[in-house]
Order: sequence, then structure tokens, then C-alpha cells
Amino acid sequence: MEYRPTRRRLLEHSALAGVGLVLAPHLARAARAAAPSARLTWLAGTPPLPTGTAWGVPWPRGTVRRSDRVIVRNGEAAIPAQTWPMAYWPDGSVKWTGLAVAAASDMGDLTVGIGHQSGPHPATPLVVEQNAQTVIIRTGALTATIDRAGGTLVRSLIVDGREVARDGRLVVLREDRSREAAEGVVREERFVSRITRVTVEQAGPVRSVVHIEGTHSGAGGRSWLPFSVRLYFTAGLSSMRMVHSFVFDGDQKTDFIKGIGVRFAVPFREETHNRHVRFATDGDHVFAEPVVMIPGYRPSAMKDAAAGERAQLLGQRLPALAQFTEKERANLASTAVWEDFKFSQLSADGWDMHKRTNAASAWLQVTGGQRAGGVAFLGDVSGGFAIGQRDFWQKYPAAFEILGAAGDAGTLTAWLWSPDAVAMDLRHYDTKGHGLTVTYEDYEEGHADAYGCANTSELMLWACADTPAPDTIDAMRRVTHNPPLPICAPEHYHATETLGYWSLPGTAAPGLTAAEIASADTQLDRAFGFYSGEVERRRWYGFWDYGDYRRTYDPIRHQWMYDIGGHGWNETELMPNVWLWFAFLRSGRADIFRAAEAMTRNNNEVDVHHIGPFAGLGSRHNVSHWGDAKEARINEAFIKRFFYYLTTDERTGDLLREPLATVEASIARNPPLRKIAPRPDVPAPQAFLRVGPDWLALASNWLVEWERTGDTRYRDYCLTGMRDIGAMGDTFLKDDAFAFDPVTKHLRSVGAPNQKPSQFLFLFAGDQIAVELQALIPCPPFTQAWGRLCEQFTQGKRANWYFEPRITAYAANFTGSAELEAKALALYRALLKFGDADYFRATPERFTGPSTVQETLENPGTSTFTPALAIPEVSQWAINLITVPVLLRKFAATSG
Repeated sequence: MEYRPTRRRLLEHSALAGVGLVLAPHLARAARAAAPSARLTWLAGTPPLPTGTAWGVPWPRGTVRRSDRVIVRNGEAAIPAQTWPMAYWPDGSVKWTGLAVAAASDMGDLTVGIGHQSGPHPATPLVVEQNAQTVIIRTGALTATIDRAGGTLVRSLIVDGREVARDGRLVVLREDRSREAAEGVVREERFVSRITRVTVEQAGPVRSVVHIEGTHSGAGGRSWLPFSVRLYFTAGLSSMRMVHSFVFDGDQKTDFIKGIGVRFAVPFREETHNRHVRFATDGDHVFAEPVVMIPGYRPSAMKDAAAGERAQLLGQRLPALAQFTEKERANLASTAVWEDFKFSQLSADGWDMHKRTNAASAWLQVTGGQRAGGVAFLGDVSGGFAIGQRDFWQKYPAAFEILGAAGDAGTLTAWLWSPDAVAMDLRHYDTKGHGLTVTYEDYEEGHADAYGCANTSELMLWACADTPAPDTIDAMRRVTHNPPLPICAPEHYHATETLGYWSLPGTAAPGLTAAEIASADTQLDRAFGFYSGEVERRRWYGFWDYGDYRRTYDPIRHQWMYDIGGHGWNETELMPNVWLWFAFLRSGRADIFRAAEAMTRNNNEVDVHHIGPFAGLGSRHNVSHWGDAKEARINEAFIKRFFYYLTTDERTGDLLREPLATVEASIARNPPLRKIAPRPDVPAPQAFLRVGPDWLALASNWLVEWERTGDTRYRDYCLTGMRDIGAMGDTFLKDDAFAFDPVTKHLRSVGAPNQKPSQFLFLFAGDQIAVELQALIPCPPFTQAWGRLCEQFTQGKRANWYFEPRITAYAANFTGSAELEAKALALYRALLKFGDADYFRATPERFTGPSTVQETLENPGTSTFTPALAIPEVSQWAINLITVPVLLRKFAATSG
């Protein structure tokens, strides 16, 4: 095919070099010329309770300077807000701004813009006091004291001068089975948090973030399970948010976690009949009872016994015992006092509640239900403490436990893994590997190990000045599970060119009819609807599983291949997370956001080894989340930054930075091609790796660190590899694997038998990363090399539905070829035809009866992955439908 040098020079010297994959230049110029502002809506409505919230807003290149003041308005009025830069463009202008406010239920839509002076301060600014022993947070409604050492994270929580909670710590139970086989004896070992470092990451005036790190220590001297806990405080509020993460660093063959949780002591000031327990149950229902019920009679101190009982159930103050008659006190003394409570969600479909009078007595079953709201309270009418566990039933087995409600102080424990469940068993699903060609399982002895994998949970904590009414508990439930989040309009995200290239719904594209575009949008909606339905129908829930999708469907069993090697959990394979984030960005839909969020949490934590010999690498796909080959692309920054920038989530910020210190050494120890193309002539610390997805994953990590910090070392790491690739000429078109020097960051050819360029260059967001490199780091030789590579891939004899439609459209942009444009259109139409006929029909086929394990919906093309390349895989199919229209628009804008 003939090249067009004039057109290539245009691309190479564009301000957005290689932007054949983003907006047309005239649209980008218009965005930069407009006044920088963004109108925000609430993802899932304003909160039913005042709640702290933080989010990110992107800006077009060159529109917001570092010195600009970012103002948040509710209607016309500026409101107190805390802002900070999260990322920068190459010219030094701000790319993303983080913002935090105290959200209220009476807030309307917000507006973020640039002002001439700073916004107002809170009526009572948040104050942080630090010394060698403690960090003290004063919000105006709450005083929290955080220890810098020892086993207690939160020493005390004080509201209105009263201590309502204290001694907040982490707890772990380990099940010791060492004597089980010989003696039938199983015992529990107890561990509590031990702090190693406390960092105040933000100090007001609107928001404070305190990061606590440590391990869990036991009586025998063992210290394990590193943890990271962040506490978020907001001016004027007595609530706080907790993000709890831990890393498994035990022996999966012997270390069985029986329970892991967060525990607070709750001191009492009132008599037992003025103490209360609350649990959010199904829907908006609430269990609300006192520790001791007043007898069903009319005390002389109260005019109406029924009114008194109703008042007690609502948590209102009843007269002190001294105001009762002697007979009434005797009657009350003979009433049962319920000291302990357990509320357990041991599956996604069932919870049970029990209570008992004391440790020497039996547990009484109270009631049960299906999916609990995940909020518990313990306290008295003078104050108490409430905890909300997000995704309580989705991340079962979870529980709440209240002990000692009749004493001077009780304890409230939020169990992230309930001790009433079977102990956590992280062993691989088999003791041997299975055939790669049969089960697609890339098993190696010692690799299917959970060591280094992590899990993150989110909690809301309330220090209460009284006993919350049942309606307030329900409001806490809604805040816990749908934290308030302001979001920009899809048009704003799209215009800023900050999160990849993708099209808005209804995007007109040359050569495509309005009906075809509408059909694509309809099919994309059906795709998400089908998979979100599968999550519910197949119960893809659980502590280690929630957020992930299954990989391959078995139409014979009418079941996903949950038990067949590499066809188990999909993890990040072929980028379902990118599909979901693009689907959210173009729609603003809350249900899609929550699905993408859950998947990102799971991918970031469970699928990645954060410490150990595989640190920085992740597992591809398997029956066990950590059971397959270890690669860098599972942990690449491109797939993590969506969630980070949209929410400012500091834990994800840590994970973006984490592989910078570990992944290159891990690649050298575990070369990705060690089985199919071993290169003993490339000894560690050098690594023999592919450009895609290995080097592109590294480049993604460096690129995000550069934009977050402005540290040009990371830009130069990218540029070094880009120049090396550009200088290779035809070698890059023939080979895909090169020697990588982790010190100099250079790539060099080491000759045959290199692996030939393959689809892996594109399948794991490689095309998105390459385009962004070109847009942010001009390097004409790299742009030319990448463009020629894409053109070469369009000349294959067999269509590869995974990526060919969008790569063909890219090649059309690079070459200016009308022939390639026509081919891209034909491939796009083929995707539409396949999707409508086989993939996501309006009415899927229904299977029921004894021949199936459950009622099943199927489309002929149902699968997260299909081995035959002639059939598109859903994530790449969706990404093609979302991206090709914008490429065709770019072609029309620059051709001729």
C-alpha cells in the first residue's frame, strides 16, 4: 500500500501527535478556548445524610494553571471546598483537580469553575493537631484521637464532650489445623493490629485524610497480614469513612483466616433500659430494640405504657430507675437483659440474627432474611457508635457482633469475614496443573500462590450523640452503599481528552447511518444488561470474587466454565474493565459505574501480587484468582486510573505507584516468554519481553506517574523506549520481543528467535496506551513505527475481530487510505450484524427445568472470551463499537 508522506508529517508534528485516535483538532482548539468550567450531577442522588465526598474533574490541556483557584458552587453560591491538583499536562497546566466538600441532602447540581479568589471556608474549619504520640482531628462535631503506635488505631471518639467510642482496632482470627488430622483438634489464634506508621495526607480545612499502616500481631510473637487503613474526616460532620486493605503474606497451605474485622469499644453512660442495638435488615427495614425491654405494664413514672414502649423502640430517653416505684424496679430487674448479638450474612441470599443474655447461656435465633443493609449500632440515649459495611451481602461472609451490652462498655465488631463461616481457604483448586491446550491453564509449580494478594473493604463510621431513629439507620444504609459522588457530563469527559479515546452515544460517523449508530448503542446497552444480569443469576459474589466476571461459557452444561483451568475467572483478560469504564464515561449511568468500580477493586487487589517474588505482576485468568501466569499488564496503570481520577481514591493512588518499585525486577525473574522463547543470553536484571503488552504496561505506569507528579524522569523512561522502537525500523515490524534494561530503560534487538508481532500489542489497551504516548510525548519515529505496524496488521488474510476494526481505522488515519477506511466500515458493520444476530439479542433464549442447574438466559455468542478468533469477544467487541466512530470522524476531518 502506498504511503503519503505529507499526511504522515501532519500527524507527526501535530500538537496531539498520533491523535488519529481522538477528537478532531478544531474541536480540541474550541475546548481549549472555552472558559474552564464543569457542571456536575450526583451519580446516585444527593445523600440522605450529610456526608463527606471527594471526586475528580478533568480539564482540557492549557486551560487551568497551577495558580488558578478552583471554586465549587451550589447554584449561584460558592460553597466550602478543598481542592488539589491530581495530574498535569505536559505544558504544566492542570489535567485533573481533586475536590472535596461536605455533601448535604439539600444540595442541587454543582458547578466547578475558576474564580478570582478562593471559595469560602467552612463555618467550623477542620483542625489537625499532631504530636509524637497522637494525631487529633477536630471537625467541629467530632474529636478523634488517633494513636501513632501500639495496637489501637482510634483511641477515642468524642461528641458533645462525651466519649462515644474508643479503642478502635483491627482483629484477625487464624484457624490452626496442625493437630486436626492426628487429634481432631482445631484451635483459634488471635491477632490485633500493630501500628508501624501514621501519615496525615490531608489536613483540612474541609477534609482530612489519615493513613495508618501496620501488621497484625499475636501472643506468640508472629506479625503478619500487612494492613493499610485510611480514615477520612469532614468539617462539621461526626461521621468518617474508612478504607481497609490487607495483604495476605501467609502460607496458603497452613494459614486459614477464620475472621478479620474492625472492633470498637462503646462506653455506656445510661442504665440498661436506655441502651440500644440497631441492625439494617432487608430493604429499608431495621431491627431496633433496647438491651432490656420495659415490661408491658404502666409504670407510675409514665402515663401511657404503650407510648413508653414505642418511645423506647425509637431510642428515646425513658425515666431513670430512680423515678420508678420499687415494684416497677423489681419487675424491670426480673426482665431478661440481652448482652450479646450476632448478625451474620453467610451467603449472598441469607442472613440470620441471634442474641443471648450472657456467655453461659444459649444463643436465641431472632429472625432471618435475605440481603441485609450492612449497618449496626450500639449505644445509649446519650450517644453511641454505628458502622456501615459497604457491599455487605455482595462480599459475604460478613457479620456484626455486639458483646457486653450489659456491662460498663460493650464492643461492636464489623467482621469483613465472619467467624461463623468456614475459614478462608486460599489454596489452589488442585494440587497439579492441567493441559494448556485443553484447559487454557498456564500452571507452574509454586506460581498458583495467594501470597501477596490483597483485599480492600470500605466502611462508614458514625459517632452518634444519641440513639439513631430507625429512619436514620436506613439513611446510613443508603449512604454506605451509594456514597455520594458528583460526576461531570459525558460531553465534558469526552472533550477534555483525558481518559483514552471513545465516542459519545449517537456519534455520527462518515459512512455509517444513524440507524447503524443507534443499533450499536442499543447492543452496547444489552451487553451490559446481560452481564449485570449474569452477576445476579449466577451469584458472582463473595469476599474474593465480587466484581469479577466468568470467562468462558459452556453451552452444553448451560453453565460458565467455573471449574476448567484458565476458563474460570476472567480477571483483566481482554479488558472488560476498560469496556465498563468507557460505557460509564459515555453514559453517566450509576449502575455501570458501580459495576466498573467493583471490578476495578477486585482487579487491583485480588488479581495482583503486591509483595513477594511476583510483586507488581498479576494472574491472567483461572479457577483461582491467583492461579495462572504472572504478567505486568494485569497491573498496568491505564486500567486503574479511571477509578483513581474519578474518585480521588488514595488506595488506588498507592496501587498506581506500587509497581514502579517492583515490577521490572519481577519481570526479570519471571520473563513472560520463558516457556515459548527462552533467552538465556538475556540474563537478569535484564528482561526479555514483548513490546505489547509488557513494555506498554511499563510505559503506562511511567506515564501516569509523570502526569501525577511532573517528575520528568518518568517521561524520559517512556521516551527512551519510544526512540528505541522508532530506531528499529523494519525490525519492529518483524519482531515483538526485545531485551529490556531496567536501569537505562533501553530496548534492544537480540535477534532470532524473537516472537513475531502479535495481537497482544493491542488487546490489553495497547493501542490506547500507544496513542496516549504519541499525544503527550512527541516522538515522530515512534509515531511512524506504530502507524506502519498497524497498517501491516490490516493486511492479514483472516479477520481478527478482537482489535482489527479499530486498528484498521487507525491505519486509515495514518496512511490517508480510503481503501482502509472502507475496510474499517465493513468490519464495523460485521460487528453490528454479529451482535444483533448472535451476541445480545433483544430476547435471549431461556432454558429451564431439570436439565439445567438454574433458569438460564443464553445468546448464541455468550462468552467473556471465545477461543476461536473468528468470533469477537465481548469486551473487545464493545471497545470496537465504542472507538471506531471517533476514528472515522478523525479520518473525515483530516483526509483530503
